[in-house]
Amino acid sequence: MSFNIESIEASVAEARSKGKKRKIKFKQSFDIAVSFRKKEMDVTKPENRINQELVLPNALFPPAKVCAFGDGDFAMNAKAAGVEHVVSKEDIPKIGEEKKERKSLAKTYDFFIASVDSMPLVGRYLGQALGPRGKMPRPFPPQADLGPVVSQYQRTVRLKMKNTPTVHAKVGHETMSDKEVADNIVAVLNFVESKELLGKLSSIVVKLTMGPPVPVSI
Repeated sequence: MSFNIESIEASVAEARSKGKKRKIKFKQSFDIAVSFRKKEMDVTKPENRINQELVLPNALFPPAKVCAFGDGDFAMNAKAAGVEHVVSKEDIPKIGEEKKERKSLAKTYDFFIASVDSMPLVGRYLGQALGPRGKMPRPFPPQADLGPVVSQYQRTVRLKMKNTPTVHAKVGHETMSDKEVADNIVAVLNFVESKELLGKLSSIVVKLTMGPPVPVSI
């Protein structure tokens, strides 16, 4: 399906205009909420819940936070690629043994990568914190080129449906143009279409963090 990009862009512009009326001290993000009809999306059934990563065409700001597990060359490559934080193999058990520490780590970072040899430790000590959140790391060899991996994660969002048939996702930032945000929204809608869910749509709205929701017509 070809979505009406001009209409979506107009909704983004309207959301931007309405959000600007509030006096706030921080830059706002654009968020989209895609809702489905409850009768057709029974979220009590696991197979109906959405939990998937989606790479957007335009980078978000601030970018998604990426954390790495590993030592040596892998740690150096990860830092050079732009990860926010590197956890050494020695520190993995220490974090895992502290409930608050492992929960904080899982909550602070959006995505995780790991060296192949650190994966057993991650699974053993952090699996309970990362697994349920869908954040178990992807393993990579020590000499892997992590630049493209981290760059992709930095413009990746997680589409997740919990107790209601609605998917929420960050699709932009007020520093981005209306067209860039609209292109990211289209990427989310293309995902919905790929899952053959367009016919179950109830509503689509976009809003700035502190602004009111604005309907999106596709």
